[in-house]
Amino acid sequence: MKPILLALALLACTSLAPAQENKSINPAEAAVLKAELGWETALTNADVGALQNLYDDTLVYTHSNGKVDTKSSYISAIKSGATKYESMKRDDIKVNVYGEAAVVTCHWEVHISSKGNKVDMNARYLHVYVRHKDGWKLVAHESTRIS
Repeated sequence: MKPILLALALLACTSLAPAQENKSINPAEAAVLKAELGWETALTNADVGALQNLYDDTLVYTHSNGKVDTKSSYISAIKSGATKYESMKRDDIKVNVYGEAAVVTCHWEVHISSKGNKVDMNARYLHVYVRHKDGWKLVAHESTRIS
């Protein structure tokens, strides 16, 4: 009896796997994921031009320490070198699109130099994007440290 149950369990698992792997991603989700990758690349390369294009003028960037930046203040810190993203590793990225808005949640390990001080952080973040005629723009970032 046990071998039959084991075989049925294995069959159930293998028949479900392709359905889960083939979960199609819609074009809006794909565009937001592309914007997320652009954000990571722009931060780690200190590409302020790319950040200017990605960030909405109304950006509210809330750091894990509670500090809040605007688009202007955040890009100024990147441009001056006061904030430098050395590296980041992201996983558990989820995108949910709600009409003209999208919410991204993610786990990240990030290594930053902030005013000469090294900051290593294990955290989760939430991004909110809004669709504009020229693409998805990041309007909010909120990061929370994981202890």
